[in-house]
Amino acid sequence: MDIILYNIIIGLSTFLIGYFFGSIPTGVVLCKLIYHKDPRLEGSKNSGGTNVGRLFGKKMGLTVIILDMIKTAIPLIVVWSIFTFSPLKATFEANLGAKMFDDGILYIYLAPLGAAIGHCYPVFAKFKGGKAVATFGGFGLATSWFLSLIGFGTFFITLKAKKYVSLSSIMAAIMVIIFSWLLYGLQFMIPESFWHFFMWGWGSYLLSGWEYATVATLISILLIVRHSANIKRLINHEERKITWMD
Repeated sequence: MDIILYNIIIGLSTFLIGYFFGSIPTGVVLCKLIYHKDPRLEGSKNSGGTNVGRLFGKKMGLTVIILDMIKTAIPLIVVWSIFTFSPLKATFEANLGAKMFDDGILYIYLAPLGAAIGHCYPVFAKFKGGKAVATFGGFGLATSWFLSLIGFGTFFITLKAKKYVSLSSIMAAIMVIIFSWLLYGLQFMIPESFWHFFMWGWGSYLLSGWEYATVATLISILLIVRHSANIKRLINHEERKITWMD
């Protein structure tokens, strides 16, 4: 019973570290400080970089996107560092006489999942946040060069062809779901030293197991759900197209 309880506490703690990082309302803070306006009251009424860019210019929008990506990567790196360099796991095993669940790998990935949820439903901004696009990108960049290439490649190819940011984001999320599970499946067909190649550090940093695929899928689903209004507008041919990419 103690083992289960301690595992729950550790998992919840890593999730909350990510959630509170993700809850920092970057777009709201910057726009209020600089323009004295709340982006959630104008345009598409969310605090993400796309809406901020439309309201206050590309530079401000890009700044918000980059900061939102960073706030997803930071808790991931922090939690990974704790599990890698601190005596947490050794102390857990010494005191309880058993290994931590999943060797702590799942708990590392719970941090960026918490950040994505915090970004969309921030406790510091009345639970009104963005649509998880930047946090989705930050998760990919912090974990896998391969999935980053798949996600960003799909996004920009779709954006070039269709001119819809929302559709491009959704297509990128779908492709990441597919390829994250394919990456996991490689371990059953190809020597371990090869499939780790697709992650940063060749597996010495993070692993592409079921934990990674599950969290990548959950963040992608969150992104798609947050775009439900955009999906309705796309179906009704009412979604706004970008005008800056020919």
